[in-house]
Amino acid sequence: MRLLITITFVFAFIILSNAQENKRFFTFKSISEVDFKTAYNNNYNAKFVTEIEDSTKLEKAFESIAKTYSRWEKEFAESELCSSPRCLTSFEAYYPNLNLYLFYILNYHYENACFVFANTNEMASGYQRYRASYGVMSKDGLWVGLERQDCDSFLQLEICKTSKRGVWTILRFDLTDIDINEYDRGKNIPVMFWANKNTIYISAIEYDGNNKQVSNFYSITFDY
Repeated sequence: MRLLITITFVFAFIILSNAQENKRFFTFKSISEVDFKTAYNNNYNAKFVTEIEDSTKLEKAFESIAKTYSRWEKEFAESELCSSPRCLTSFEAYYPNLNLYLFYILNYHYENACFVFANTNEMASGYQRYRASYGVMSKDGLWVGLERQDCDSFLQLEICKTSKRGVWTILRFDLTDIDINEYDRGKNIPVMFWANKNTIYISAIEYDGNNKQVSNFYSITFDY
């Protein structure tokens, strides 16, 4: 059995909140595959559905999103032979306990997320777009999204807070020496999930001294 060596890194990030700078910290720690699987059985992910019976509700949500398309998104849609970015926008999930619809808007190599309030069909995320590839929502309304750019799958992560007031970013960071483990589907292991209210578990790929691919698992805990 491979010896698990645990190293904890502590990072400090500066983010803007209410026009003031605040420091936020998080720990990045190696965990075992057993711990990863055990935690997934008791994960803290928000409940969601992927189908809505009343299609008119989604149509109104699409109309709200259409008002926020940027010039760049419209130009990208034209390059993909679409008359509107609507053809690049898809409904992904409804979180009934959080009153939120999640939509993805396709980019060149990855997806962007936007959110709509389900009861009013008004934009919760406004004109903002958030990282979305392998995104997961927590029971408390924390969204974490991984971004895949070009041909890589580096750990590029964004954590957002959702509430009745809207959506905003809590922290964002990139680790370009760790790859997202998207090839472990046969073992029914997810890429990422919420282990508790402020901890995310990640499945990753790294390379040993012989350049052999190795699956590793990490926890990311932040001061929320």
